[in-house]
Amino acid sequence: MTVEGGSVPFGSPGPPSARLVEHLEACLVCRACETACPSGVPFGRIMEGAREVLREREPTGPLTRALRRAGLDTLTRPGRLAVLARLADLARRLGLTWLAARMEGAPFRLVDRPGPDATVLAGCVMRAAFGETDRAIVRLLEREGFAVSLPIEQTCCGALHAHAGEGERARELARLNIDAFAGSDATIVVNAAGCGAHMKAYGELLADDEAWAERARAAAARVRDLSEVVKPRPLDASRPIRVVYQDACHLAHGQRIRTQPRALLQSVQGLTLVDIADPERCCGSAGIYNLTHPDISAQLQRDKVAAILAARPDVVVSANPGCVLQIAAGLRAAGAAIPIVHIARFLDDPDTASRP
Repeated sequence: MTVEGGSVPFGSPGPPSARLVEHLEACLVCRACETACPSGVPFGRIMEGAREVLREREPTGPLTRALRRAGLDTLTRPGRLAVLARLADLARRLGLTWLAARMEGAPFRLVDRPGPDATVLAGCVMRAAFGETDRAIVRLLEREGFAVSLPIEQTCCGALHAHAGEGERARELARLNIDAFAGSDATIVVNAAGCGAHMKAYGELLADDEAWAERARAAAARVRDLSEVVKPRPLDASRPIRVVYQDACHLAHGQRIRTQPRALLQSVQGLTLVDIADPERCCGSAGIYNLTHPDISAQLQRDKVAAILAARPDVVVSANPGCVLQIAAGLRAAGAAIPIVHIARFLDDPDTASRP
């Protein structure tokens, strides 16, 4: 394939054209095209493969590549993320609410228990910045009667590495997680839409690795989003609540999960679920897209916030930490005191979660 603006075919050796790089890097990888495609083309996987080729051929120096990998690998280092969480706690106590508002609660600690019915991927950002959400997830599963374990050896799922074209590192992290969750055949419950979509594709990610392909397929088959595991049950809110449910791209498009979260929310007595315009449009977070393409991300953020404000909700609920952070920042910028919480926090305690 030869792309306009450059003479180097993408399928031949050498760096691709600047125009091709610009187009490929500008993609959100929101996977909405997969929902629209009648042939079911797995565009997300194709894009990850294309970006891996870009990384292999890009004419950047070793320092640039090392800095990019170091930034991504912060996600695999609980110690570094814990420092960020402690800084946020300090900011909260010093009154720097603009910084503290981006993190909730103390970092979550992993506990490996024998004979589980459900194992939980605590996540990297979730574990450090959304400790209360992880604790809520464990409580929800225990209320369902599950014996819950959180394997201590688990690490970052590798989704952001795959999206950034760091394919070999993504495969390495997948192998580590497959090993970490190999202690039982229990369901692997995931609390972040992007992580869940990526882990469900571990079999494809390692399909060419003869030593790991079968194990990867078996592990992927055990992965479930939280909303696929927790059942709707009557809950009472102390007051009527209007709720906007934000469809995270990798839940709606990547995992085709739309009805389950809404069914869980509709089980809350006194709750009115309100729709927004263009509900499955990306909020602009898209992994690290808000860092690499801030202008486009900001416009998508403003569009999403405008749609939410038009619905006049008391609280916004999402199933993805990136969406929570992105929309929270957009609501603050718009001067709106509307809380946005992870669905686990809301289901654990609708009243507390819906307070500004």
